[in-house]
Amino acid sequence: MDNNKLIEEIKDKNLDVEYFANEVIDNEDLRDYIVKQLLTNEDIMVYYHSFYIISRASELNPKLFLKYWNDFVDLLSHQNSYHRNIGLTIISNLTFADESNLFDNILAAYLNHIDDEKFMTAQCCLKNLVKIFQARRDLREDIIQRLLKLDEICYYPERQKELLKYDVLEIIDLIYRESDIKAKESMNTFIEACEKSRSNKTKKKAIDLIKKYLCE
Repeated sequence: MDNNKLIEEIKDKNLDVEYFANEVIDNEDLRDYIVKQLLTNEDIMVYYHSFYIISRASELNPKLFLKYWNDFVDLLSHQNSYHRNIGLTIISNLTFADESNLFDNILAAYLNHIDDEKFMTAQCCLKNLVKIFQARRDLREDIIQRLLKLDEICYYPERQKELLKYDVLEIIDLIYRESDIKAKESMNTFIEACEKSRSNKTKKKAIDLIKKYLCE
């Protein structure tokens, strides 16, 4: 397909993400091309739709995208928060195929986005940590101990911090039953504190977790 025509198809608001995701899985040249558009094209409709395609394809077959690992890592320090979000999302997908534990080298840089200058990027980081907790059970303890200190490591206004705590509670819900007693004690303290949150969403989640785990 002519590249100009391909770009127009990618820009289309009715883009068939599933179709293109499967196409890039089957076609290495197309894969390279769309990753390049994601990384370098300045048209938001092109790079963001390319992201939709690559994000979905990397969920379906993450191993194919490990060759671009360093390119996605570079996005974590991009001046544009959309690109940082893209990096956070795709890297989390790739951890499922990361047999060399490349993620260990960028763990600190990844977690720094919990206090990103853009609040939506902090939310993006926490939401994608759910996948990393699933893929890298060996990192759970180190990461959760940092998340439980959210008040200390984040400098957002209280209202925004309280919203982020909801995402931490979601992670706690994922790992609670598989955690050791010491970790559970720390998580219990966090959950109980969130019962008094000014965020109704966070408060409700905390109450649900208290009923689910602390009242057993």
